[in-house]
Amino acid sequence: MKEWTIQLIGWMRKYYFHLGVGALIAIRCFHLGSEIDSPHDWRQCDTAHYIRDFYRNGIDLFHPAVCWMGSSDTVALEFPLPEAIVALSYCITGESIPAARLIFMCFFIGAVIYFHKIVRLVFGHLLANLSTLVYLVLPLSIYYSRAIHIDFFVIFLTHVIAYYYLKGIDERRWVYILVSSVVMGLACMVKIPYVFIWILPLGYFTIRQKAIPWILKWSIFYIIPLIAFVLWQKHAFLINNSSPDLSYILGYHKMLPSPGWYFGTLAQRLALYSWWILLNRGIFEIVGAGGLIYFMISVLRCKATRAFIFLIYWFLGLILYVMIFFNLNLVHNYYQIPFLAPIAVFLAFGIKQVQTFNVRLNLLVLAIMIIVNVGYAEKNYFKTTEDEIEIAALIQQHTPGHALVAVTYNKMDCRNPKILYRADRRGWSIQELALKASVIKKLQQEQGAQFWAYVGQQPGSEMSDYLFSLAKPQIFPLKHTGASLFLFNLEEH
Repeated sequence: MKEWTIQLIGWMRKYYFHLGVGALIAIRCFHLGSEIDSPHDWRQCDTAHYIRDFYRNGIDLFHPAVCWMGSSDTVALEFPLPEAIVALSYCITGESIPAARLIFMCFFIGAVIYFHKIVRLVFGHLLANLSTLVYLVLPLSIYYSRAIHIDFFVIFLTHVIAYYYLKGIDERRWVYILVSSVVMGLACMVKIPYVFIWILPLGYFTIRQKAIPWILKWSIFYIIPLIAFVLWQKHAFLINNSSPDLSYILGYHKMLPSPGWYFGTLAQRLALYSWWILLNRGIFEIVGAGGLIYFMISVLRCKATRAFIFLIYWFLGLILYVMIFFNLNLVHNYYQIPFLAPIAVFLAFGIKQVQTFNVRLNLLVLAIMIIVNVGYAEKNYFKTTEDEIEIAALIQQHTPGHALVAVTYNKMDCRNPKILYRADRRGWSIQELALKASVIKKLQQEQGAQFWAYVGQQPGSEMSDYLFSLAKPQIFPLKHTGASLFLFNLEEH
């Protein structure tokens, strides 16, 4: 074997971890396209509109805008810091979904870096490397790491919070506790449930290090996130409560705190189907079918070491989080993203066990895990809704840029931004069940609606008298639905 070949092999062995991380991050570059894809393209379109509005109209963190409220478009939900950061990048790239994806990938990489730091501090260097490689090939991480989606930004913040808290406790340095508390303030304003998860593992670590008297001295710093959360929630309530009354649209309500939406019902928790959904996600989207063998090995070979007990408390925190925020976890698969980190550690325990038994077998099983998980992601994610893209393109081509457009397409309800965002128009979504002449009239007279886009075979007979008073619509046959787009100009009679 030539000398340069031997040197190359030696270099690859030395830097296998960095090469592996680079390669596994790079696979995401195949999905940096300009079309927002599903699952949960609804949520991504909302985020993309926040970014676009900040870029065009200036960054106002306290008054983010949605596209589905017409001209009264301010809705404050999560603190829009990640959207503002991406909007700043548009100053260099211009409006660009691929550029936005790269920024969201940077948030993901930040989450991975601090995940590695946490695992190295608690579990050691080898497990940190193995866990990080696993984290990068779990199905949910493959998809959401490059989505127009804020959750990995919050995961990044929570990993920073946890790392500096652990380091502060370990070294008894108050400055790390201060950093942790300041970052926690930002995370609580964006998405507080993800912060809640860390209470049990960090509490266990504090007790284990006999640091309760010490941390109590500096606990005053944690007033910062509490104040930040309360102030943001108060501001959001005032903003959203002042939004117009559109209760004549089916399903509309002001975006005020809703316990049922966050916490769900007892009936949901008792329904076997709810647990079946969560179990399926756990197997195929969190652990990944390719990781099941390592999962079983970890279950069979785990030992109650101090480090492993930390992992148990981490899982207990997640179980408590699911039981409290049950509806959020049931409806959205991205609320299971916080599971990826401890699952990656758990699978790494299994990898370590196989590694000590047979290195070649371990490499084979690892390769299978990567292929299976990437294959699952390719088959089940990255779907584009061609029908909505086509409808949006026609609306954009045949209405002025400033037009306020009401859209009716099947069950697309009043908070759905998917057509309006893609058409680059503000307006309202009205599902067909809610369609009445009185609704369109009120939107025109009270909210200034100028166009109504109806998708179907023909508007229902209950609309006939109203339609008779309007000018004839433009009609566009649609390739992807077998229906037509009827575009009415509400200002022409």
